[in-house]
Parts: sequence; C-alpha cells; structure tokens
Amino acid sequence: MATSMSPEEIEEFLLAQRTIVVTTLRRDGSPVAHPLWFVKLGESVYLDTRTGSPKHKNILNDPRVCALVESGESYFELRGVRIEGRCEPVTDPSEIERVQGALEEKDRRLGSGMTEMPDWFSKSREQRRSTGDRVILRIPMERVYSWDFSKARKHYEQDPPSAHVKDDDGGPTSG
Repeated sequence: MATSMSPEEIEEFLLAQRTIVVTTLRRDGSPVAHPLWFVKLGESVYLDTRTGSPKHKNILNDPRVCALVESGESYFELRGVRIEGRCEPVTDPSEIERVQGALEEKDRRLGSGMTEMPDWFSKSREQRRSTGDRVILRIPMERVYSWDFSKARKHYEQDPPSAHVKDDDGGPTSG
C-alpha cells in the first residue's frame, strides 16, 4: 500500500500550507527546530529570516537541514512532506525579487496570517522587517518524502484487513 504523494500532490499540498519546521544543527551538532513561513518556487522552498538569527548562523556553520510541512488531526487526515537538503542563502537580486513576489502572492491567496494581530504588534513587526537585515534562504528539494494516510483508508476500504487475518491453525478466522 503506497501512501506517498505524487509530485503534483506534493506541489498542491505545499502551495496550500503556511508553516514549515526547519531543523538545523547547532555548532555542537545538536538539532534545533524552527517554525517558519515559507514559499515553494520550482524545486526549492524559500524562507525569509533575520540575518544573524540562530537559524541563519546554524545554516552558515552547517547547511544540512531537514524540513517538515504537515497537516491533519486524525490518522486518515495525516499528510506531510519532509525535505532534506543543504540550505543556502540567496544572493542573486532577481531570485530574491521572485521569492518576495511569491511570498506576497501567497499572503494574498492564503491571507497574511497577521490580520488578527494588534496594531502595536503590526507596527513593531513592520519596523523590524524594514531595517534591511533580512536574508532569503533556499532549500533545494534534494530528498523529498511524503505521505497521505487518506490513501490508506481507501486501501483498507477496498480490501479490509479481516479478509487476511488467519487463526492459529493458519486458516481464515470468522469475523
């Protein structure tokens, strides 16, 4: 039974999600997870963070990351994508402009995630973001793993497990 998503399903899933959890490695090798907003463009996911933040420093020291996007509350709703790769700062101005445009488009499509915030926070956040000490990070989708457990439901509905259960003598059980 395959529960992995097709490339098209992965694309659709990532376009509909806001948060990715990126695990970086500290200098001592211990992992730390960072929830971030992201955007997918082509065969990479992009993050926007503060220059010199712990995640940025960790990536400069060791670019290996593991990133997870997941959703679902019950077993048959669980879906997710795990991306493993080497994260790198983006320096090309045209690529940065495309990423910023894609982030703005995603905000328009999904909502900014900031509409419920108090005015004082929005002003403070805007001021912090406008200081220019931001960096765009790219995670190429080198290794991608996915799951959609709704596919397991379909499998078991078509071929219930009780049809395959054997009793201690090796024969089928009743019920």
